[in-house]
Amino acid sequence: MKKGLIIVFGKDDIDFDNTIIFNVLNKQKVTICLVNNGNYNKVQQLLSSLKEVSDTNVFTLSLKKEKSLLSAVKAGVRSLVNKYDFETIIYTSPKDINHKNYNTKFIEAFSNSFHERKDKRVLLRTLYAIDEVKNKIKGVNSLFHL
Repeated sequence: MKKGLIIVFGKDDIDFDNTIIFNVLNKQKVTICLVNNGNYNKVQQLLSSLKEVSDTNVFTLSLKKEKSLLSAVKAGVRSLVNKYDFETIIYTSPKDINHKNYNTKFIEAFSNSFHERKDKRVLLRTLYAIDEVKNKIKGVNSLFHL
């Protein structure tokens, strides 16, 4: 089964440049959904350029109005599950993954398998925040602090 990553971009996230993680995740067969939360033109240009330079399966989603993080993530989840069946979906903001030591530890997160949570709605049972992933991986927390 596939694994997914949702990165929610807001109007202040136009300086994201961590394209290395996209290419490293390609080896793990991770599908990446870049969400433009608020339909900002500069953010959309950034997401389009990230998609062009990436070898990974990347697609973009643009929300017409700015929504809460959870609402934007849910929109990303719906887009992902409409295309494929996912074992795990992790969501984050660009600020949480824009760190030089992050790439290898982030890959470790995707190599682990997570158990479905039965207490969540069916759509969200395989969805994890990056903070949950940090806590599940033993010995990784020191490298995740930004």
